[in-house]
Amino acid sequence: MSAGVAIFSEHSLEGVLQQIVDSAREVVGARYAALGVLGSDRKTLSQFVTSGLSAAERDRIGDLPRGRGLLGLVIREPRPIRSADINRHPQRFGFPPHHPPMKSFLGVPIRSRGEVFGNLYLTEKVGPQEFDREDEAIAVLLAAHAAVAVENARLHDESQRLVRQVEAMQRQRELSSAMMNHEVRNALTGVFGWAERLVRGKSPEQNARAAREVYEGAERTMTLLNNFLDLARLEAGKVRPVWRDVEIATAVQHAIAGVEPVAEAKRVRLLAEYPNEATTLRTDPMRLEQILINLLSNAVRHSPEAETVAVRVERDSSDVWFRVIDRGPGVPPELRARIFEPFERFDPHSGLGTGLGLPVSRRLAELIGGRLAVESTIGPGATFALALPLRPPQAA
Repeated sequence: MSAGVAIFSEHSLEGVLQQIVDSAREVVGARYAALGVLGSDRKTLSQFVTSGLSAAERDRIGDLPRGRGLLGLVIREPRPIRSADINRHPQRFGFPPHHPPMKSFLGVPIRSRGEVFGNLYLTEKVGPQEFDREDEAIAVLLAAHAAVAVENARLHDESQRLVRQVEAMQRQRELSSAMMNHEVRNALTGVFGWAERLVRGKSPEQNARAAREVYEGAERTMTLLNNFLDLARLEAGKVRPVWRDVEIATAVQHAIAGVEPVAEAKRVRLLAEYPNEATTLRTDPMRLEQILINLLSNAVRHSPEAETVAVRVERDSSDVWFRVIDRGPGVPPELRARIFEPFERFDPHSGLGTGLGLPVSRRLAELIGGRLAVESTIGPGATFALALPLRPPQAA
């Protein structure tokens, strides 16, 4: 009874397993005890917890048992097994190097919900030469306690994992909300400041610059809000593609036209390269254009003045590839995964972008059956590659 209380007092799975073998060794009266947990193949052991061996002795033995010999017999035939001498049992396999000598043996299965998930082993009976029926009955009873305790521990571990996951999601939502407020505040502060100069301006030159700054600030704010709303709708699963047969050249030209004013302001040249044959694509034209505009805007933003940004279209047997190529600073290796997360930027101190365009673009690409990745080396620039299937399986 005391052993059962001690087992149920543990909550973590590792703690429960260790308490089981410690209690069994003490109550039954054995020099050594161990508990093996079956792996996914239901044949070999994924965990092996011991009692009576020091850490140094365990390290000297080496790898986990492979479930051969008597240990494997308890796995294959889930019933209690007693032996006065392991070395004379017909199912013996032998011990690995540096294993302490063992003679008497008692093994019982641990069942949960009608299935065996582990086995409890005891060796070297203290006092008598071998384990008797009473020892076996006690071990079986402890195994029954262990099954319930392990199930509780697993539920506890799973509930703790879910709590941590919910807390992490809550922190991420709060962080996203705070960063969104920060971005909007910054954008509107600039608009307000330049609007004030426009109202109070006294020279045409100052008025012209203030008007341009107000326009660009308002445009950045609208882009930020649209991307944020798109991201929220995508995460909620409320965006559905509308499938159409799209002329690739037309879609690329529409996207280029959408960013031409920004490119002209930096004297950035926009080029498009197509395959020789005219190509159509079954996709959502609005989502494709939105992705290309986001990629082109990023490319122009990070390109030096008077450079070139190219859209290269290639086709293979199953996909159409849109590669947006710039000559900017490139994307460091440590950022290539993070830039597709909300509010991550190439350079967080640059003030460029909102950190939402790429996350929205990747999710839109996945929505229409494609994928978006970055191909970049430091220095020569970055290439963002969008691959779309010629005909998505789900397209009606």
